[in-house]
Amino acid sequence: MGISNAMTPLLPLEFALVSSDYAAVTAISGGVRKYGAKSSLSPGAESARDSLRRRKLDGVFVDMEAPGALELITDIRKGTSNSKSVIFACVQNSKESTVTLSAGANFLLLKPLTAESIALHITIAKEMIEREHRRYFRHPLNLPVLLEDADGDQRARMANLSEGGIAVRATRALKHSSMIDFEFELPFGATVSGRGQVAWTNQEGMSGILIHSFHDKGREQLEAWLASREQLSSPPVVTETFS
Repeated sequence: MGISNAMTPLLPLEFALVSSDYAAVTAISGGVRKYGAKSSLSPGAESARDSLRRRKLDGVFVDMEAPGALELITDIRKGTSNSKSVIFACVQNSKESTVTLSAGANFLLLKPLTAESIALHITIAKEMIEREHRRYFRHPLNLPVLLEDADGDQRARMANLSEGGIAVRATRALKHSSMIDFEFELPFGATVSGRGQVAWTNQEGMSGILIHSFHDKGREQLEAWLASREQLSSPPVVTETFS
Protein backbone atom coordinates (compact mmCIF):
# COMPACT_ATOMS: atom_id res chain seq x y z
CA MET A 1 0.00 0.00 0.00
CA GLY A 2 1.67 3.18 -1.16
CA ILE A 3 1.88 6.36 0.85
CA SER A 4 1.78 9.71 -0.92
CA ASN A 5 4.09 12.21 0.73
CA ALA A 6 4.57 14.69 -2.09
CA MET A 7 4.55 18.30 -1.00
CA THR A 8 1.30 20.14 -1.59
CA PRO A 9 1.78 23.92 -1.59
CA LEU A 10 -0.51 25.79 0.76
CA LEU A 11 -2.94 28.10 -0.93
CA PRO A 12 -2.08 31.82 -0.74
CA LEU A 13 -3.60 33.70 2.17
CA GLU A 14 -6.96 35.15 1.22
CA PHE A 15 -8.72 38.19 2.65
CA ALA A 16 -12.16 39.74 2.28
CA LEU A 17 -12.53 43.52 1.92
CA VAL A 18 -15.79 45.11 3.05
CA SER A 19 -15.91 48.71 1.86
CA SER A 20 -17.30 51.03 -0.81
CA ASP A 21 -14.66 53.70 -0.12
CA TYR A 22 -12.39 53.85 -3.17
CA ALA A 23 -9.36 55.14 -1.26
CA ALA A 24 -9.71 52.45 1.42
CA VAL A 25 -10.21 49.67 -1.13
CA THR A 26 -7.16 50.83 -3.11
CA ALA A 27 -4.95 50.89 -0.02
CA ILE A 28 -6.15 47.55 1.36
CA SER A 29 -5.96 45.66 -1.94
CA GLY A 30 -2.51 47.17 -2.55
CA GLY A 31 -1.27 46.07 0.86
CA VAL A 32 -2.68 42.57 0.39
CA ARG A 33 -0.87 42.30 -2.96
CA LYS A 34 2.38 43.48 -1.36
CA TYR A 35 2.08 40.54 0.99
CA GLY A 36 1.53 38.13 -1.89
CA ALA A 37 -2.03 37.36 -0.81
CA LYS A 38 -5.41 37.40 -2.57
CA SER A 39 -8.47 39.49 -1.83
CA SER A 40 -12.15 39.70 -2.72
CA LEU A 41 -14.31 42.82 -2.41
CA SER A 42 -17.80 43.20 -0.97
CA PRO A 43 -19.22 46.74 -1.03
CA GLY A 44 -21.45 46.20 2.00
CA ALA A 45 -22.23 44.00 4.96
CA GLU A 46 -25.05 42.03 3.32
CA SER A 47 -23.04 40.91 0.29
CA ALA A 48 -20.12 40.14 2.61
CA ARG A 49 -22.29 37.87 4.78
CA ASP A 50 -23.20 35.75 1.77
CA SER A 51 -19.55 35.41 0.74
CA LEU A 52 -18.35 34.66 4.27
CA ARG A 53 -20.94 31.91 4.69
CA ARG A 54 -19.65 30.12 1.61
CA ARG A 55 -15.89 30.54 1.96
CA LYS A 56 -13.18 30.14 4.55
CA LEU A 57 -10.93 33.22 4.67
CA ASP A 58 -7.76 34.07 6.56
CA GLY A 59 -8.76 37.62 7.40
CA VAL A 60 -11.43 40.27 6.90
CA PHE A 61 -10.89 44.01 6.49
CA VAL A 62 -14.06 45.83 7.55
CA ASP A 63 -14.54 49.53 6.82
CA MET A 64 -16.49 50.73 9.84
CA GLU A 65 -18.16 53.42 7.69
CA ALA A 66 -19.96 50.68 5.75
CA PRO A 67 -23.60 50.28 6.89
CA GLY A 68 -23.97 47.35 9.28
CA ALA A 69 -20.20 46.99 9.78
CA LEU A 70 -20.35 46.50 13.55
CA GLU A 71 -23.09 43.88 13.28
CA LEU A 72 -21.08 42.11 10.57
CA ILE A 73 -18.09 41.71 12.90
CA THR A 74 -20.37 40.29 15.60
CA ASP A 75 -21.93 37.87 13.10
CA ILE A 76 -18.51 36.69 11.90
CA ARG A 77 -17.51 35.83 15.45
CA LYS A 78 -20.79 33.99 16.06
CA GLY A 79 -20.59 32.07 12.78
CA THR A 80 -18.78 28.85 11.95
CA SER A 81 -16.70 29.25 8.79
CA ASN A 82 -14.74 32.36 9.79
CA SER A 83 -15.21 32.72 13.54
CA LYS A 84 -11.44 32.44 14.06
CA SER A 85 -10.41 34.65 11.13
CA VAL A 86 -8.42 37.79 11.89
CA ILE A 87 -10.56 40.93 11.62
CA PHE A 88 -8.99 44.28 10.75
CA ALA A 89 -11.39 47.15 11.48
CA CYS A 90 -10.74 50.39 9.57
CA VAL A 91 -11.93 53.32 11.69
CA GLN A 92 -12.27 57.05 11.11
CA ASN A 93 -11.25 57.99 14.66
CA SER A 94 -10.11 56.34 17.87
CA LYS A 95 -13.49 56.93 19.56
CA GLU A 96 -14.75 53.82 17.78
CA SER A 97 -12.07 51.58 19.28
CA THR A 98 -13.81 50.22 22.40
CA VAL A 99 -17.07 49.15 20.77
CA THR A 100 -15.25 47.78 17.70
CA LEU A 101 -12.84 45.67 19.73
CA SER A 102 -15.70 44.47 21.93
CA ALA A 103 -17.55 43.27 18.81
CA GLY A 104 -14.59 41.05 17.93
CA ALA A 105 -12.06 43.01 15.87
CA ASN A 106 -8.43 41.99 16.37
CA PHE A 107 -6.78 45.12 14.94
CA LEU A 108 -7.77 48.77 14.47
CA LEU A 109 -6.46 50.63 11.43
CA LEU A 110 -6.91 54.40 11.50
CA LYS A 111 -7.87 56.09 8.24
CA PRO A 112 -6.45 57.28 5.91
CA LEU A 113 -4.95 53.92 5.05
CA THR A 114 -1.85 53.16 3.00
CA ALA A 115 -0.77 49.97 1.27
CA GLU A 116 2.37 49.96 3.42
CA SER A 117 0.42 50.12 6.69
CA ILE A 118 -1.87 47.32 5.52
CA ALA A 119 1.07 45.07 4.64
CA LEU A 120 2.70 45.88 7.98
CA HIS A 121 -0.43 44.94 9.93
CA ILE A 122 -0.71 41.65 8.01
CA THR A 123 2.92 40.96 8.96
CA ILE A 124 2.14 41.72 12.62
CA ALA A 125 -0.83 39.34 12.48
CA LYS A 126 1.16 36.70 10.57
CA GLU A 127 1.52 34.21 13.42
CA MET A 128 -2.18 34.39 14.29
CA ILE A 129 -3.21 34.05 10.64
CA GLU A 130 -0.87 31.17 9.86
CA ARG A 131 -1.86 29.34 13.04
CA GLU A 132 -5.50 29.30 11.91
CA HIS A 133 -4.48 28.62 8.30
CA ARG A 134 -2.65 25.51 9.47
CA ARG A 135 -5.59 24.40 11.58
CA TYR A 136 -8.10 24.25 8.74
CA PHE A 137 -5.92 23.65 5.65
CA ARG A 138 -6.47 20.13 4.34
CA HIS A 139 -3.34 18.32 3.20
CA PRO A 140 -4.12 15.54 0.70
CA LEU A 141 -2.62 12.30 2.02
CA ASN A 142 -2.99 8.63 1.20
CA LEU A 143 -2.27 6.97 4.54
CA PRO A 144 -3.54 3.90 6.37
CA VAL A 145 -5.44 4.75 9.54
CA LEU A 146 -6.79 2.48 12.28
CA LEU A 147 -10.28 3.37 13.51
CA GLU A 148 -12.19 2.00 16.48
CA ASP A 149 -15.77 2.78 17.46
CA ALA A 150 -18.58 1.02 19.32
CA ASP A 151 -18.88 -1.53 16.49
CA GLY A 152 -15.21 -2.56 16.66
CA ASP A 153 -12.06 -1.60 14.83
CA GLN A 154 -11.28 -1.37 11.12
CA ARG A 155 -8.53 -0.21 8.81
CA ALA A 156 -9.33 2.74 6.58
CA ARG A 157 -7.54 5.10 4.21
CA MET A 158 -6.95 8.76 4.99
CA ALA A 159 -7.78 11.17 2.16
CA ASN A 160 -6.70 14.42 3.79
CA LEU A 161 -5.52 15.76 7.12
CA SER A 162 -5.63 19.08 8.95
CA GLU A 163 -4.83 20.09 12.49
CA GLY A 164 -8.51 19.90 13.33
CA GLY A 165 -9.74 16.89 11.41
CA ILE A 166 -9.29 13.87 9.17
CA ALA A 167 -11.16 12.72 6.06
CA VAL A 168 -11.19 8.94 5.66
CA ARG A 169 -12.62 6.26 3.40
CA ALA A 170 -13.75 3.36 5.55
CA THR A 171 -14.78 -0.16 4.51
CA ARG A 172 -17.58 -0.19 7.07
CA ALA A 173 -19.67 2.98 7.08
CA LEU A 174 -19.16 5.24 10.08
CA LYS A 175 -22.14 6.59 11.98
CA HIS A 176 -22.69 10.33 11.93
CA SER A 177 -21.96 11.99 15.32
CA SER A 178 -20.44 8.79 16.76
CA MET A 179 -17.26 8.96 18.84
CA ILE A 180 -14.24 7.22 17.35
CA ASP A 181 -10.61 6.49 18.23
CA PHE A 182 -7.97 6.87 15.53
CA GLU A 183 -4.30 6.04 15.03
CA PHE A 184 -2.00 6.71 12.08
CA GLU A 185 1.67 7.20 11.29
CA LEU A 186 2.81 10.45 9.69
CA PRO A 187 5.13 10.23 6.66
CA PHE A 188 8.66 10.14 8.09
CA GLY A 189 7.15 10.96 11.48
CA ALA A 190 5.69 9.60 14.66
CA THR A 191 2.50 7.71 15.35
CA VAL A 192 -0.43 10.01 16.16
CA SER A 193 -3.50 8.76 18.01
CA GLY A 194 -6.50 10.33 19.66
CA ARG A 195 -10.26 10.56 19.82
CA GLY A 196 -12.71 12.36 17.59
CA GLN A 197 -16.29 12.55 16.38
CA VAL A 198 -17.74 11.76 12.97
CA ALA A 199 -18.80 15.18 11.66
CA TRP A 200 -20.04 14.18 8.21
CA THR A 201 -20.51 11.19 5.90
CA ASN A 202 -21.39 10.81 2.22
CA GLN A 203 -22.66 8.11 -0.13
CA GLU A 204 -19.18 7.52 -1.56
CA GLY A 205 -18.00 6.03 1.72
CA MET A 206 -16.10 9.12 2.86
CA SER A 207 -16.34 10.46 6.41
CA GLY A 208 -14.96 13.48 8.21
CA ILE A 209 -13.65 13.10 11.74
CA LEU A 210 -13.42 16.19 13.95
CA ILE A 211 -10.48 15.72 16.31
CA HIS A 212 -11.43 16.25 19.97
CA SER A 213 -8.26 15.13 21.75
CA PHE A 214 -4.87 13.52 21.24
CA HIS A 215 -3.05 10.84 23.19
CA ASP A 216 0.43 11.49 24.59
CA LYS A 217 2.29 14.04 22.42
CA GLY A 218 0.08 13.57 19.38
CA ARG A 219 -0.96 17.21 19.11
CA GLU A 220 2.61 18.52 19.30
CA GLN A 221 3.80 15.96 16.75
CA LEU A 222 1.02 16.78 14.29
CA GLU A 223 1.49 20.54 14.71
CA ALA A 224 5.24 20.21 14.14
CA TRP A 225 4.74 18.09 11.03
CA LEU A 226 2.16 20.48 9.58
CA ALA A 227 4.36 23.49 10.36
CA SER A 228 7.37 21.94 8.62
CA ARG A 229 5.24 21.02 5.63
CA GLU A 230 3.91 24.58 5.42
CA GLN A 231 7.37 26.11 5.78
CA LEU A 232 8.80 24.00 2.97
CA SER A 233 5.88 24.64 0.63
CA SER A 234 5.25 28.36 1.27
CA PRO A 235 6.47 30.87 -1.32
CA PRO A 236 8.87 33.56 -0.09
CA VAL A 237 7.30 36.81 1.11
CA VAL A 238 8.70 40.08 -0.21
CA THR A 239 9.50 42.35 2.73
CA GLU A 240 9.94 46.10 2.68
CA THR A 241 11.30 48.66 5.08
CA PHE A 242 8.56 50.92 6.37
CA SER A 243 9.32 54.45 7.40
